[in-house]
Amino acid sequence: MIRATLRMRVLPGRDQDFVDAWEKVALAASRAPGNLRQSLLRAGPREFVIASDWASREAFQTFERSPEQDALTAPLRDLRETVQMDVAEILLHLEGTKPRA
Repeated sequence: MIRATLRMRVLPGRDQDFVDAWEKVALAASRAPGNLRQSLLRAGPREFVIASDWASREAFQTFERSPEQDALTAPLRDLRETVQMDVAEILLHLEGTKPRA
């Protein structure tokens, strides 16, 4: 399992446009084979982190290199000033425990 993270700084005054565009992209990406989850985090003013978990590096790369992905993510590219991507293997994943009643 891998996690791709993209840290983006968006254009001034375009935060909500970015959130709205990401939601459409994430919904489509969630249907891609091997996609496990999509998350959007606010890291600070105009700073967002997209986290995307995939069953395998191959599944992520197939999606990432597809013409559909390029067209799908174009609105996000139009709203950003900077981007940095990292891909890492998830070695362990623990879910939170529920408190006992």
